[in-house]
Amino acid sequence: MSKRPPKHPKVGLHDFLNSRPLLHALRHGLVETPFNLLIDTPSKLADRFSAGDLDIALIPSIEYARMADAVISPIFCIASLGKVDTVLLFSELAIEEIQSVACDPKSRASAAMLKILFKKVYGKALSTFVGSEKPELMLRAADAGLVIGDMAFGIDREKYVTQDLGELWFKSFGLPFVHALLCLKEGQRFDPALAALKQAKEIGMKNIALIAKQETDSQEEAERLYKYLASRIIYDLGEEEIKGLEHFLDSAKEMGLCGRSDLKFYDEGA
Repeated sequence: MSKRPPKHPKVGLHDFLNSRPLLHALRHGLVETPFNLLIDTPSKLADRFSAGDLDIALIPSIEYARMADAVISPIFCIASLGKVDTVLLFSELAIEEIQSVACDPKSRASAAMLKILFKKVYGKALSTFVGSEKPELMLRAADAGLVIGDMAFGIDREKYVTQDLGELWFKSFGLPFVHALLCLKEGQRFDPALAALKQAKEIGMKNIALIAKQETDSQEEAERLYKYLASRIIYDLGEEEIKGLEHFLDSAKEMGLCGRSDLKFYDEGA
């Protein structure tokens, strides 16, 4: 028997730029919100969702595979096909020379992605650990740093040797990479909340240019952010994205990075 859901479920989202198309309508009162919205980092959202503090959460894709009772709602995801701009490895060394990486504390899926790439592409195990919140301190403790989200925009591509992991993933496997999934716990029913989130996404996708302009006073910067939101990020979990997700989770499970690789979806018709 499924548990009775709370009257107002708790929905957890992060507020990186790539989540703005979902947040836009919610923050501007453009849709009714039959839920309580909480904002946190991707890694903390995963921990809070696992602990039962959140009922619906946008979590790193690897974290879905570390929870036996998680299911996926396909109405929203954060994925990329090729260069993504916001998952960046940086170092003073060539990528082939890197042995250790300090990872952004907000990162979970990208850290697993990095390990898989080094194992399958470069044939070596990589030492990774949670690094500083400040990129400039990462290289004091490791050969390279891994940053995600808006912080990656600030990395000096001229100063460091950089590698966009979305681009490397696509070149290596020819597949999209799914960075984050909207998840619930199996047996719970949150149809009104999901319907509101779906409506919010639809409104946000029609307002990408406006969202980009709201982020900056610079026209040039607004155009760059628009390109990122409109061209770099994929928000629909379609067939190709599912293939990419399956490859990622199968590889992660094979390497002992997660406990499952099956995909279980929220049954909207139940």
